[in-house]
Amino acid sequence: MLLDLNRAKEFAFDPEQLRELMATFEQSLGQEMAIIDTAIAAQDALKVEHALHALKGFMPLFTGESLAQAMTDLYQTSREEPLAVTQASYARLVPDLLTLLTEVRAWLGAL
Repeated sequence: MLLDLNRAKEFAFDPEQLRELMATFEQSLGQEMAIIDTAIAAQDALKVEHALHALKGFMPLFTGESLAQAMTDLYQTSREEPLAVTQASYARLVPDLLTLLTEVRAWLGAL
């Protein structure tokens, strides 16, 4: 399981606030992944970088250290390497991101 709510629970004062945080994360994760896919297709490296920055900020609240660090590393790659390098690294992370999105949606659906 990639979803880890320990840090999110530190920010949420009650179950309702946690649900709101999760709903925001679910929307952002899906939206930023779509933006990245579109930006890669358009060869828009800056847009990819901005979307990765948004995801990097959210990841530590909702995942374990491994995926959060992978996202931080990917964001750094997007700032320092050509888009092709970022695209390849992102492609390796997509299965985990999709799994995380599924887990978030399952958590929200169980409420």
